Amino acid sequence: MPSLKDSGSLAPLYLAVFVAVLGFSLVAPFFPRYVMDLGASYTMLGFIVSIYGAVQLLTQIPIGRLSDQMGRKKILLLGLATFSFLPLLYIYAKSANSLLFIRALGGLGASAVWPIAMALIVDRAEAKNRGAAMGRYNAAFFSALALGPLIGGVLYDFMGLNAPFYLWALLGGASFFVVYFRVKEPEEIRVKMGLLPARGKEGLIAPGYRLTFLACSCVVLWAGVVGGFNFTMLPGFAAGLGFNAADVGIIYLVYGGSTALFNIYFGRQADRGTRKKLIFAGCLAGAVSFAALPLADAMISVAFLFAGLGMGLGMASPAAAALIADTTSNARRGEVYGIFNTARMSGVVLGPLIAGMTADQHGVDGAVYAFTILAIAITLGTLIVRESNEMK
Repeated sequence: MPSLKDSGSLAPLYLAVFVAVLGFSLVAPFFPRYVMDLGASYTMLGFIVSIYGAVQLLTQIPIGRLSDQMGRKKILLLGLATFSFLPLLYIYAKSANSLLFIRALGGLGASAVWPIAMALIVDRAEAKNRGAAMGRYNAAFFSALALGPLIGGVLYDFMGLNAPFYLWALLGGASFFVVYFRVKEPEEIRVKMGLLPARGKEGLIAPGYRLTFLACSCVVLWAGVVGGFNFTMLPGFAAGLGFNAADVGIIYLVYGGSTALFNIYFGRQADRGTRKKLIFAGCLAGAVSFAALPLADAMISVAFLFAGLGMGLGMASPAAAALIADTTSNARRGEVYGIFNTARMSGVVLGPLIAGMTADQHGVDGAVYAFTILAIAITLGTLIVRESNEMK
């Protein structure tokens, strides 16, 4: 388990992550309907959802490098500031095309939040507790992702479209102030501020671990793909079974809640030298759950399968993130997690595009089959993972 020192110093950061995610996840149950009511097709919906991740693909690595030079807290605050005013732009959007700009700006802000938050956590956590620390980070993320859609769905059903966006803006501001007042810049970053990392003296990835880095990055790519599917196709999939927005919120609650709980448990297990096994087993659980989705025809079966997806991510994600920390440069951690999160956002980009195009051609079930094939390929790829020397 994390030490008391680790837990105390990281608690404000976990809280900020929870509040920020709770805000943007409020709109998940109705966002596809909102976009299509502005005149978008399924394919256009896919592009609108994907541009958020596409901007992150281009900006996370340079922003991560910038945080290694200028300091993490400043960059993180700039990112959280965008979460405060962007929701208001959605309220006044008049066309689907205008959403491309809004989503792109949101992607830029997110590039300054998620990889920087992960780097801050790893900066502060002791090496022996990294799995647990990343498990708690993921738990904060996914517990908010579980609650947000349920709250947003209820607000949408009873108070209309604007209410979730206004609450999102308030929560974005709250996360900004939590970081401003409670999160401190790591001492080693304060010392280096104004200086570029010694890139020529220390390699980004430890010798012999490039394939491991690639496989771990594919794990979070899969997490992004699942997120892209949920955001783009889950409401339509649920509507085909007769579910309403609140039902979609419950599915998100089950998915996010199970992901959060399993992240905490398996994050601790990852610190006991079982990271490779957890990565493989987690990806396998996700692939099986996805493959069974077309067979689900009732709320309880859909919820059970999404709990299985959550369990798979809870097993694999903290182990992969901790293994990345063990086998990469300490001095270039912002850059490292910029790359790591770029892989996740590759999945967020690919997921909606695959979902939208296959759904237009073959229906929602066609999208599910495409994702199942991708899940199997990633699961097989994790067989090349190598445990770090620190865990042997």
